[in-house]
Amino acid sequence: MEEFFDMYDENGSHIGVWPKSRAHTPDAGAFHKAVHIWFVNNAGGGGRILVQKRSAAKKQSPNKWDIPSAGHVNAGEDCLTACVRETQEELGIKLPKSKFKFQCERVDKKPWEFSQHYLVKCDIKTEDMTLDPREVAEIKWFSLPDFEKLLYSDDFVAHSKDYKDTVLGFITLALVTGPTD
Repeated sequence: MEEFFDMYDENGSHIGVWPKSRAHTPDAGAFHKAVHIWFVNNAGGGGRILVQKRSAAKKQSPNKWDIPSAGHVNAGEDCLTACVRETQEELGIKLPKSKFKFQCERVDKKPWEFSQHYLVKCDIKTEDMTLDPREVAEIKWFSLPDFEKLLYSDDFVAHSKDYKDTVLGFITLALVTGPTD
């Protein structure tokens, strides 16, 4: 069954509901929303960042390291509800909306997305997560220096340098200010 997204003009005004197949065309001309959820923790001292390795079955960027949990916001759904749903679907953990702290919104015309970035500070262990094998092949906590090296490598999904700089900035700030609630 095809997914449906609320669509927006460049000013963020709602213009209708489209099927995913139309929203994901290169010349869509309108934006849909996505959530990108990043996790940091205190484990091992100095803080760590969670990343996922995408499943080999994924159409785009199979076997590449990426955002630990991300996905589209379905029609009629708010961004925090999408965060809860995506985290539960991909990582098998259910968190309350209050755990997701908004960091920034990015506008990208290549996939026609308003991507909202959230940060979750928690000390959950990888063995306490249940991965969806269709989405996620592996998850791993990285130290900040190792994460930075991975983020800018060819082993990570090919996001823009500006995207990566933004992510590294808010993650570094979170680790400096203390990663766990």
